[in-house]
Amino acid sequence: MNKYPCELIEDLIPLYIEDDLSHVSKEIVEDHLKECKNCSMLLQEYSDDELKVEDLKEDLPKADTFKTWMKRLKVWGIIVSVLILIGFIATGALGYKISEDSRKDLLSIRKIVKTFKAEGLSLKKDRTKSPEDYGLKGVKPAVYSIGENKDMLLIYTFQSYSEKEKILNETDKFDNPYTFEEFIYHAKNSLIVFKPSVMPEAQENLENIGKTADLISNIVFKDLNDGKERIYKGDSENWEGTYTYRYYEHWYQDEAGSHYQSYQECIPVIRYKKTDIDSVGPITFEYEAGTGSGRGEGLTLDKDACVKLGGSSSNGSILREGEDVRFTVKWGDKEETIVLKAQ
Repeated sequence: MNKYPCELIEDLIPLYIEDDLSHVSKEIVEDHLKECKNCSMLLQEYSDDELKVEDLKEDLPKADTFKTWMKRLKVWGIIVSVLILIGFIATGALGYKISEDSRKDLLSIRKIVKTFKAEGLSLKKDRTKSPEDYGLKGVKPAVYSIGENKDMLLIYTFQSYSEKEKILNETDKFDNPYTFEEFIYHAKNSLIVFKPSVMPEAQENLENIGKTADLISNIVFKDLNDGKERIYKGDSENWEGTYTYRYYEHWYQDEAGSHYQSYQECIPVIRYKKTDIDSVGPITFEYEAGTGSGRGEGLTLDKDACVKLGGSSSNGSILREGEDVRFTVKWGDKEETIVLKAQ
């Protein structure tokens, strides 16, 4: 079905014959001609007409000169209107594409539960607890129990990233990262809260909770946030270094405009290559990775001749693939620099 009316194409045909149309306008005319018999016939008539645009001698007086120029202005006015219309259609289509992609990127409770199940963490709807008791500014979670125990998982889904951000900014609930009572995970437009049923009193309980929390964390990072991992490696005369970098980033569009969300975490490790481990005194180890950096002093080698700085996480700028990581190691009166590259 033709998108453009015959009246518009008829006005463009003279310029089409003279090859005086833009590539986009030319395609519009040609697509229309393939389907419209009347406009194709008109094209043939125009092509056979003895009066061509190049035959117009503008330096000779003619009775219809004003009429001819008015016709040209009309045609060009239509062309400009068509181009503006195409621009609006293209802009609208792009906005629609971004909006559609953003909606496709939103997580539903069904998708989250299905993802957990696929990764070996079975969730069962807990109908003994009321979602209203855990409401967050009017947003009620789906309440699940984990496996066969009574540990609880709350899954909040918001209509958009902006709604989630707005609601979380208006409450101080779930903002304490240093507690065993609940573990908080962010996945795009969702908030996931793991609440152990029993507070750890023994080492065994703490280990079990830690295993569950780590499993949820990995699923949220890798599967729900589309997380990625890069390994950087390098060595110097006495040391070899490894930098494990995990990150995700999202661009999204919603009712509040365009937004960007990112998260990154890293684990820097160095290993002494020689055998005289006992001679390596207190170590100063620092690293630079993009806009991130870290430093440790008074460090000692472990049984594997390694030094590991505590992993760090942030929401800053993502380390890009073309950027290198730099380690500086100092021990005794010695100092070496290691440049690590993505593998």
